[in-house]
Amino acid sequence: MEGEVAQQSILELVGEFAQLGAVGVTLCDTTGMAYPTQVYQICEAVIDAYPGMNITGHFHNTRGMGLANTLAAVHAGVRQFDMSLGGIGGCPYAPGASGNVSTEDVVHMLNCMGYDTGVNVEGLIAAAHRLEQLIGHELPAQVSRSGPRLTRHAPPKGFEEIRERAISRENELTSKR
Repeated sequence: MEGEVAQQSILELVGEFAQLGAVGVTLCDTTGMAYPTQVYQICEAVIDAYPGMNITGHFHNTRGMGLANTLAAVHAGVRQFDMSLGGIGGCPYAPGASGNVSTEDVVHMLNCMGYDTGVNVEGLIAAAHRLEQLIGHELPAQVSRSGPRLTRHAPPKGFEEIRERAISRENELTSKR
């Protein structure tokens, strides 16, 4: 939509909102063009310039950087985020934009890092699976497909049979030497 926006322009806009009495602003990357160092620098600058302002991060995963951008914002001090279950969404004004960062992916990441989100990631995963049934297609989120960290998956059907044949064949070749 707008492309690169200078940090100074963002600070000026936030200042205008602050003068009008706003107590919070949402810093958006609806088109998914932002990258982590940029997000960190902008969030840090806004927080430093307007310490009482509540900042919300709004990141899309269009170019695969939504989760990293969210983490950069967390490191800068942002504590509120717009997310979507399963990563669904997009924007009618930004053709090609993917959905917001997945709620379950963000919560899982933060929980693994020791943040107390107060959110049950297993419950989010169950809700995401139900959402897939309702909308009739797979969601782009990662954690709802793979499960939380250290989740093990059963091998594909027929894997053990293939494995046993390979071992048998190896033993056969070894015994002929």
